[in-house]
Amino acid sequence: MANCPTITLTEITADKYQSLLATAKAQGLDLTGESGSTTYQEMDFTWQYSAAAASLIIQCTNKPFFVPCSMIESRIRALIC
Repeated sequence: MANCPTITLTEITADKYQSLLATAKAQGLDLTGESGSTTYQEMDFTWQYSAAAASLIIQCTNKPFFVPCSMIESRIRALIC
């Protein structure tokens, strides 16, 4: 189990962030507020949103060794972009 590098997403407006929260909830992720942590499919994540900077920082802090960080980042970016 290991940390992945942080993923910084820019141009995340407040409306887009609210939409992302709704999408996450529909997929079984319990994300509320502008920061926190959650577990999804045996992986732990932290996030922090800044409306002033229009940025979202996400990090996988714990994952199975056989799941590459690059795959996690790719899936996160695909969901958000």
